[in-house]
Amino acid sequence: MPKYPRTFLPTAIALAAGLWATTPAQAEGPDPKAAYDRILSLAGTWAGHMEDPLSGPVVTVRYEVASGGKAVIEYQNPGQSFEGVTVYYLADGKLRATNYSGAGNQPAYKLGKESTDELIMLAFDGGTGFDPAHDGHVHQGEIRIVSPERIEHRWFHFVGPKEAGVTHWFLERQPAAPPAPAPTPAPTPAPAPTPAPAS
Repeated sequence: MPKYPRTFLPTAIALAAGLWATTPAQAEGPDPKAAYDRILSLAGTWAGHMEDPLSGPVVTVRYEVASGGKAVIEYQNPGQSFEGVTVYYLADGKLRATNYSGAGNQPAYKLGKESTDELIMLAFDGGTGFDPAHDGHVHQGEIRIVSPERIEHRWFHFVGPKEAGVTHWFLERQPAAPPAPAPTPAPTPAPAPTPAPAS
């Protein structure tokens, strides 16, 4: 019978216990509720540039909390010639998103397994209005939270199964617009004079 150092068995038991303790956490992956809460924290208007953080094309993103906090609507370049809308929500405890593209298709996403506290990865999860085996679509996305005042987007454009390009957005939170001043109340009209009694 082969002989092993006396430390082998305790070491093996400790190693097995460590693997047992870490495996469930690894299997769970990123926390969908925490990721959704980070998206909720983006409510407001963000502006910046695409590709080059200082001189690239100007881009604007606005996040609105809707349905009593159960959805977040992301407006990309609202009012421009090529705008898009993405809706984020939790379904059965999982983060989901649907992009309503200016191209007329609606790719769907789920939270990517490699997401972190700073990086929300949107993994492709089907969609409608296009054939992912042949048609152009936004196949995946990333939201990187650099700080409470700065975020970055990356959108991966595919044609069929092949990547056709990546757009990189550099965005900064814009100050909230000051509340509109309350209207000045109209002055109360003076009472009409009382006519003198007839003599």
